[in-house]
Amino acid sequence: MGARAKKREKAPTNLKEDKLHIRVNKKDKNLIEKAADFLGLNASTFVLENALKAARRELAAVGTISLSGEDAETFLRLLTNPPAPNKAMKDAFADYNKRVVNKI
Repeated sequence: MGARAKKREKAPTNLKEDKLHIRVNKKDKNLIEKAADFLGLNASTFVLENALKAARRELAAVGTISLSGEDAETFLRLLTNPPAPNKAMKDAFADYNKRVVNKI
């Protein structure tokens, strides 16, 4: 184990049911093992923790919309004072109502 590493608690293993297999070259595996050891983790835990962080970060980026100040003001203004429905909006709602099977 690395000089700075403290042994970390393992995640509960009873919840893990699925497997994920990857193949890496020796150089990459050694790098992963060195980093994992530095943190007091085994390579599998290190890879899983970092893969989950990356997955959450990517999904958060996809689910985030950034607006300029002017666009944010326009959006909020339209939310609080929406325009009257025009023909295109009425047609869109009519089309939607034709397609939706489960009406509440």
